[in-house]
Amino acid sequence: MAWINKYLSEQDLKKIEDTISRVEESTSGEIVPVIVKRSSTVGHVPLTLTLLITLLLVILELPFSDWLWVTPWVYLWPVLIVAIYYASHVLGKIPWIQKILVPEKDEVSQVHQRAHLEFYTNRIHRTEGGTGVLIFVSVMEKKAVVLADEGISKKLPKETWDQVLMQLGEYLHRGEWGEGFVKAIENCGQHLKTHFPISTPGQNELKNHLIIKD
Repeated sequence: MAWINKYLSEQDLKKIEDTISRVEESTSGEIVPVIVKRSSTVGHVPLTLTLLITLLLVILELPFSDWLWVTPWVYLWPVLIVAIYYASHVLGKIPWIQKILVPEKDEVSQVHQRAHLEFYTNRIHRTEGGTGVLIFVSVMEKKAVVLADEGISKKLPKETWDQVLMQLGEYLHRGEWGEGFVKAIENCGQHLKTHFPISTPGQNELKNHLIIKD
């Protein structure tokens, strides 16, 4: 997936993997980082762009409406709208345009939905003792979620992960994606080793690498 190279280098990926392995040497918890290109649905973006561009053109042509809305110019409007629609499909693939046209409330909701999907898809809920932790980042929205399994949630409150998220968010907004993941993994490890010390040395239930998905 070539898009990931814009945010994380091979060195970053190796450092993340090494950090997970090192942190899990002192805890029975399993930390799984996941990054996705986007969580929000963007199927509505081309149509929204078409409507916005058409509205803008209508407003701009008002001073010239006396001669633009008469034959033969009036027959050009259907052709123009079709052209705008196809151009909107091209423009609608640009990430920053997609982000602008997805409401913040929808972004938050869909990022959390995708995080929960990844939690179960990657079998984080199947660890022995319920000690799995997901560190989830959605690139387009620049939003992160930390989800802890049942065994951890009984001992560590939500505020624990809010602190991890706050620091991770600061790194993401600075564009330091690799360092953000490393610090988040280390922070999770600090909390986990206190309440969930290593029980079986060498045991590893989940793979120690960053999962990358579209």
